[in-house]
Amino acid sequence: MNKNLLKIWYYTVIEKVLLYGASVWGGALTKNQIDRLHSIQRIFLLKFTRAFRTSSTNVLNVLTGIPPLHIVAKAEFIKFRIWVNRSNEYNTIFDINILDKYVPFKNIPSRQKLINLDSKISNADYEIYTDGSRIENETGFSVCILKDEINIQNYLFKLNTYNSVFQAELAAIEFAVNWAVKEKVKVNIHTDSLSSISAINSANTRSEFVNKVKSNIFKAKKMVGLSWVKAHV
Repeated sequence: MNKNLLKIWYYTVIEKVLLYGASVWGGALTKNQIDRLHSIQRIFLLKFTRAFRTSSTNVLNVLTGIPPLHIVAKAEFIKFRIWVNRSNEYNTIFDINILDKYVPFKNIPSRQKLINLDSKISNADYEIYTDGSRIENETGFSVCILKDEINIQNYLFKLNTYNSVFQAELAAIEFAVNWAVKEKVKVNIHTDSLSSISAINSANTRSEFVNKVKSNIFKAKKMVGLSWVKAHV
């Protein structure tokens, strides 16, 4: 079977079945349950990559761009608490009333027009997954921080109703960059927003907010890597 078709089948059938109800149980997984999810997912990862059976599951996750199932389950649980349950734990408002406007090209520092950003840096202290979304006319973003594959911290913010998903995705990336600088650590940031990565890599963007994000990345120097991961819908 074509591996691309197999991947589509995995996302639309297998993952949906395995994670059915994850919005309820995804936040309370035991180590045995996580190991069980790893074992099941590994079968499909091996088929996608046709790698040796001695390959570690973590390596297979990286090669396929498919996050571990327990992380996807945790994300579903968090989204439920944000958008449906309206948990007070996640109702922080991220104020970006004047998020974006046009900036004359001449006002952009030349050294910040083109950012040379690695997709992955070695010896990173943390892996950070960012996501922006809009559900029921509400926009927000989340930042999940992992250390040795363990989710140690989640940051979740609401934006204003008129903010776009693109703005939310960029705000999430900026938050992750600023967090790395504040904590003085190296991080790899993973986003499912190709448009955000393209905007950051572009030397011709006139967006004030995009250039603000680029400025913060520039200040982070070699502390941050930024890569794309496939979205889960």
